Amino acid sequence: MIALLQEYLQIKTAHPQPNYHAAVALFKKYALIDGFLIGEFVLPSKNPVLILTYEGTNPLLPSLALNHHMDVVPADNTHEWTHPPFAGTIHENHIIGRGTQDMKGVGVVHYAALRELKENNILLERTVHLIMVPDEERGGFYGTKEFIEHPEFVSLNIGYVLDEGMPSGNDKELLIKIEERTPIQIKVTSKGLMGHASELQHENSAHTLINFLSDIVSFHREQQALTDDPGTLFSMNITSLSTDNLALNVIPSQSEATIDIRVPSHRSLLQAIELFEVILKKHPTISHEIIATSVERCTPTPLDSALYKACAEAMQIHGILPKPFAFQATTDARFYSNKKIETIGMTPFCVTPNLHGTNESIRIEDITLGKTIICTFLTIFCKKRELNLTN
Repeated sequence: MIALLQEYLQIKTAHPQPNYHAAVALFKKYALIDGFLIGEFVLPSKNPVLILTYEGTNPLLPSLALNHHMDVVPADNTHEWTHPPFAGTIHENHIIGRGTQDMKGVGVVHYAALRELKENNILLERTVHLIMVPDEERGGFYGTKEFIEHPEFVSLNIGYVLDEGMPSGNDKELLIKIEERTPIQIKVTSKGLMGHASELQHENSAHTLINFLSDIVSFHREQQALTDDPGTLFSMNITSLSTDNLALNVIPSQSEATIDIRVPSHRSLLQAIELFEVILKKHPTISHEIIATSVERCTPTPLDSALYKACAEAMQIHGILPKPFAFQATTDARFYSNKKIETIGMTPFCVTPNLHGTNESIRIEDITLGKTIICTFLTIFCKKRELNLTN
């Protein structure tokens, strides 16, 4: 299990040129040895999806998908890492590398759990698919979005998905993602007249834009001051700021900024736009354009659902407290959920969260605990049966 994760981390699946085919080849190699059924889809984007299947005894039951994405964010600041980000180094009981938390470590735990059940001759009534998808870190538009529309997707009979969550940072609890926020990325443009920077009364496009952005910051800080779960609140983060400045003594004629808005699942995208436009209305010379959003949204999973209860029970059996939470970010879960497939997220690691961070790592005990939790969850939710090999 540790060796598999190290090999996986050493395959550079970081954008902008992720080596998906090497990652697929790695898992196919192990799946052939371990006797799993193997399926591979090529998407319209030419990106691959790998499906490893552990067949259940009752094909009429909707199957469970263990979903993880192969791609990772870049780690260009290698000089700041204590060990190379794509080496899979083990140091002081930690496996260090880009993707250990998000989410190659989770994918390896999924595989190890299925392999352990198979090696121990434990049959499940419900079929389980381990699914490796591309492109999540860039929105999933050339990954899961295409995958769920693939002609053969329906044949997988997926009724439930276990996707990513985040580590808890607490050895006594694990987090279960029951909802997540949806992004809206907006560009705002302030236009004025170019002029000499010595002019006191000149209308400055940058000043106008800054006044508007100050109101955005005020709204964001109001949300920060609330005590609710952050994943249930709005955020408006300024992500870029620029002008068409020609020289240090020239007032720019145009200034631009981008704003990333995150919308909680209980609020509509229209409500978010209306909140934004209320702020914008005070600044009539500023225009805006929606650059990107997602029409697919996650439906919150109730705590009394069989999927959530099985996940929570598996944790409690091993002395871990389950804690539901709303994820502040956005994942592939929304594509499955939009297809009316019940979806939750769970990263079974207690290590301090460091998704996308320098020195991203997990502890050896996180891998061990993670495999144990997933094994137990599968036997609960998919209803295990002991396989009698004697005649």
